[in-house]
Amino acid sequence: MVVKKIKNPKKSASKAARIGGLLDYILNPESKNENEKCVYSGSRGFLTDTPNSQKAEILALSQEAVRSKDTINHYVMSWQAGEQPSHQQIDEAVTLFLDELGLKDHQTVYGLHADTDNLHLHLVINRVHLDTLKVIKPNKGFDIEAAHKAIARLEHAQGWRREQHGRYQVLNNGELGREPIDTEKQRQPDQTKRDRENRSGEKSAERMAIEDGAALIQSASDWQSLHRQLAEKGLRYEKKGSGALLFVGDVGVKPSRVDRAASLPQLQKRLGPYEPPSNPLHIVERKPEPVQAGQPGWETFISGRKAHYAAKNTATLELRKQQEAKRQQLATQQKAKREAILKGSWKGKGDLLNAMRSILAAEQAAEKAGMKECHQQERQQLRTQYRPFPDFEHWLRQQQQPELADAWRYRAGEPQRINGDMTEPPTPRDIRAYTPKIHGQQVHYLRKDETGQDCVASFVDKGREIDIHDWRNKNCILAALQLSAQKWGSFQVNGNNDYKGLCVQLAAEHGFKISNPELQANIESERQMRAGQKKTAQQPARESSLVR
Repeated sequence: MVVKKIKNPKKSASKAARIGGLLDYILNPESKNENEKCVYSGSRGFLTDTPNSQKAEILALSQEAVRSKDTINHYVMSWQAGEQPSHQQIDEAVTLFLDELGLKDHQTVYGLHADTDNLHLHLVINRVHLDTLKVIKPNKGFDIEAAHKAIARLEHAQGWRREQHGRYQVLNNGELGREPIDTEKQRQPDQTKRDRENRSGEKSAERMAIEDGAALIQSASDWQSLHRQLAEKGLRYEKKGSGALLFVGDVGVKPSRVDRAASLPQLQKRLGPYEPPSNPLHIVERKPEPVQAGQPGWETFISGRKAHYAAKNTATLELRKQQEAKRQQLATQQKAKREAILKGSWKGKGDLLNAMRSILAAEQAAEKAGMKECHQQERQQLRTQYRPFPDFEHWLRQQQQPELADAWRYRAGEPQRINGDMTEPPTPRDIRAYTPKIHGQQVHYLRKDETGQDCVASFVDKGREIDIHDWRNKNCILAALQLSAQKWGSFQVNGNNDYKGLCVQLAAEHGFKISNPELQANIESERQMRAGQKKTAQQPARESSLVR
């Protein structure tokens, strides 16, 4: 299962607009998405039963918290494809979730939506306590942590499949245990950008900066060489105000999102005061890049998508110019008409003057209202003409390629692979934290702390190849590489860029012989960077020993 907290998209909205809009969407999602249906709904903490009455109750209680602009939290829980919770299980899930967040007595409205293979549950919770009227901070402000704990308990209690690398899991003794944090794991863009990447299949500027900028910044020795190396990757580091931005084309990314050591204060500690490029730099132009290389049809999709929105932007700007010109023309005409009618002396005719002004104002107000309505219709026609471009998955389905669409949708669950140079029968091998289990002609390796009947293999030895299912776990990849080195000596890794990046790091650290030609330069660069870091770390120790 997956849980997300949905931010308030319009912080300037009134409490009434926020509450009304959310409840309308949860109970009637068809108004915004004709393919989305609310198949079950419920509520807690209300005196009334009807949606409009409950809106009024939430608003009344929320307005008691005069010092809080937004007392509403919005969460979404999603089940994996094929899982169908019953109405009773939904109610139990809400109870467990509210208990874990410490909000069990609070006003809550929830609705189960179906628009894809994955059912998802929306929860709207009013943080104002019914009795004390205080605004509660769930888990002292760390409500996402509590939400992940609730998901782990729910998976355990109702038997839902656990997401790979879920933050928490229920241990054999019934207590919650947290997944170990890999401090060397490459950072990921924030959730909003990952969602956008999932829809378009295109790497975000933040991902490009992380993948191509983090290593350069970590290994930089001076400002000028850093500027040159970044320019070769289509990046530039600029000081902005008291901080800095790392630009990918025209899109700025906060350096702290790329790497902890990339912020301006941290870099100035290492490289000295900021220096702009001493000479003009040729910054390589970055073209759209796919999240997953070699995805069939993506080039056609992304070019069509960009052409669609470019045409929409052009048409929108043209319509705005036309409408603004018409507004100015009407304003000029109305001003001239007022001056023509009201000119001259109206001495002694005050009542008639006021009447004329009133009639004229009414006529001109009607003209403005008519123009406004006409402009609204024109904008609606434009929106109808340029409907939102389908996301990559739906575009593939429109192209009559359901297999490719399914492959894209479930790509995160696809195992990554190691291929050997020769066939060797799979044989159980003890690799420290993993337990081998023979299944026919395959050997499944499971983590020793997950050996129950419902556990899924972390990686599988199939003879000439090893499939890695838990490929985001660096320890799992290390164990699979150790097995590969023992079997074949040298081998080739096949999979997505994130997986290959982890393999490069481990090969540089442990000396594995990866035979991919395209990875040799990266492995050598990683080795040099690690050697430089080791040398830098040893230098203070040597100086200290000399002083003593």
